[in-house]
Amino acid sequence: MLAGIDIGAVSTVSCNTAYQNGVAGIFVSYASTVSGNTAYLNAGDGIQTSSGATVWGNTVRVNTGFGLNLGAQSGYRENVISSNTAGTVTGTGIVNLGSNACNGSTTCP
Repeated sequence: MLAGIDIGAVSTVSCNTAYQNGVAGIFVSYASTVSGNTAYLNAGDGIQTSSGATVWGNTVRVNTGFGLNLGAQSGYRENVISSNTAGTVTGTGIVNLGSNACNGSTTCP
């Protein structure tokens, strides 16, 4: 199965709703930007990226996987992440750029 939105490298995904997809709601490849989207009730992660992505201003909730599953050297800011089964945010070498809300708290991983 494919993600609801599955985009290649150096792309922008903006102002979409990814709802009830069989895997990730939104998947982007290397050095892409994901902004202003809503991803909810997906069977995988809400938003999943390869390395070097920027993820900001999204609402990600009630997904079976993580809210955000980010590749190395990715940054995230100004997201609202809540009630995802696997957790809020995961990834190695990622950067919290601030102003995120995770499960009602301003403290995100």
